[in-house]
Amino acid sequence: MDIQAANEHGSRECRKTRAVVRACAVMLFVVMRWASEARAVTPESPEVRKLINSALGYLDKNGESRLGGKCLIGLTFLKANRPDHPRVREALEACRAQIKADQAVSLLDVYSNGLAVIFLCELSPETHAAEIEWYLGRMRDRQKPHGGWGYQEMQTGDTSQTQYAALSYWEAHQRGFNVEPASVEKLADWLLRTQGPDGCWGYQGQLSTTGQPVPQTETNCSMLAAGLGCIYICADLFGADVTAASSNSKTGEASSIPSALRRVESPEARSVKKIRPQQVNVAQLFAAMKQAHAWMNENYQIDIGPKRYYYLYGLERYRSFQELAERTIDPEPSWYNDGYRFLAKDQAEEGSWRGGYCGAECDTAFATLFLLRSTQKALRARPSEGTLLAGRGLPTNLSRAKLRNGQLIVEQVHTKIGELLTMIDEGDDGLLDELARDPAQLVVEEVDSQSARRLQQLVRGGEPEVRLLAVRALGRSGNFDYVPSLLYALTDPDPRIVLEARDGLRFISRKFDGFGPPDDFTEQQRYEAVDAWKKWYQSLRPTAVLEP
Repeated sequence: MDIQAANEHGSRECRKTRAVVRACAVMLFVVMRWASEARAVTPESPEVRKLINSALGYLDKNGESRLGGKCLIGLTFLKANRPDHPRVREALEACRAQIKADQAVSLLDVYSNGLAVIFLCELSPETHAAEIEWYLGRMRDRQKPHGGWGYQEMQTGDTSQTQYAALSYWEAHQRGFNVEPASVEKLADWLLRTQGPDGCWGYQGQLSTTGQPVPQTETNCSMLAAGLGCIYICADLFGADVTAASSNSKTGEASSIPSALRRVESPEARSVKKIRPQQVNVAQLFAAMKQAHAWMNENYQIDIGPKRYYYLYGLERYRSFQELAERTIDPEPSWYNDGYRFLAKDQAEEGSWRGGYCGAECDTAFATLFLLRSTQKALRARPSEGTLLAGRGLPTNLSRAKLRNGQLIVEQVHTKIGELLTMIDEGDDGLLDELARDPAQLVVEEVDSQSARRLQQLVRGGEPEVRLLAVRALGRSGNFDYVPSLLYALTDPDPRIVLEARDGLRFISRKFDGFGPPDDFTEQQRYEAVDAWKKWYQSLRPTAVLEP
């Protein structure tokens, strides 16, 4: 071989080598990218946190005008552990403004109503008990005779809206608020009667009147997530044990989780006071779950079109309740990773998600709540039956306390006015002390005239806990006739009773941003508040005679 031929041969070999190197580099890049995309993530993964932080930055600069939108964004910051963010305060002010307006029930849409309850429960159920009760009353009044919720002008129940009513009921029930068992049973019955023969729910539920399922319209993954999420919520409220049904059916993703990942947990250790169904057959709920999972296994997808971000929030909710019901742990579920990969590709440079159904701000909030595993946070944070919440301390009556699974458990007390007066008569100081420390445990439905007279007397005498509970009961009644007793309570030497009287007056007047005194009041501020409240009351009842 001459020198020129040798050079040409060498050049060809070099080109081949470079081509091989390039091919290997491309293959390595593809493999590494695939491995990166295939790597499972959790809400704490750096790449997920990057999406979340970018979205929060967008929401920090872009707000919403609707009450439901404000509450949704406020809830997002609460779930991101930013309770002091201005969007949280903005949502709270919007909730109070709605109450102050006191419009007709039909003018408060179900979405906003439900999100207000959820937001306030997550923010501080003790501080905002009166507001939560107001919204719960509105939600109860909007339930249709068949058990669903929907547009005021339509007879049908709306699966999309009903899911927010169901979640608001669950959130309130976990905090000890009075959720009517009959209303929950009507909800469960409606869900069972509007599930189609294929296992899915439609947008506007078509009721079965024969016991046989009827075909539904506009069925999709979003409606499946909404309906199935509600079924799981009802099962949890009823205290139904789904584990046997799920292990036998082998349906749904959770059934395929290895036994090593299954969590052994006593239902008693994770329960709160349950609703005992009188009309609903719990076995039918299990059957509905089985059918729904079969539909989802066949039709599952992440990108469902314009309502995709709204759907992702519903998907996370039903999967989280499924994990709770079946007592399973999968820290990196495939559906979450599917959602993450989709959202990672779809997020705008400014941090938003756009092109959905609800507007960029709400769509961004929905997507962020999905990434945060917001429902899972609520389920993990909920108290066990009687579990002492942080800051509440030991009960006075230690005979009702038990140590269970390393937790101090105290029997819950949900007390009505008649029971309260009996406790006072019997001098049960331990129960009264616990009841005074936990605002959510006193249930005020109606106060008859005889009980009202007794409570008004107790405001002016008795031990501090008795005076506080009497003021709380009168304040939550919503009755203008009891304002003079609350005005008197503003002069009580115990600051707790003064603030309880102030909150009661704000609830009755619907002036949640109204007259004081502030929490850390001075005597001058107390005097000014008493004077302001008196002038307000006399403007409404000029002939009222008040103590000087």
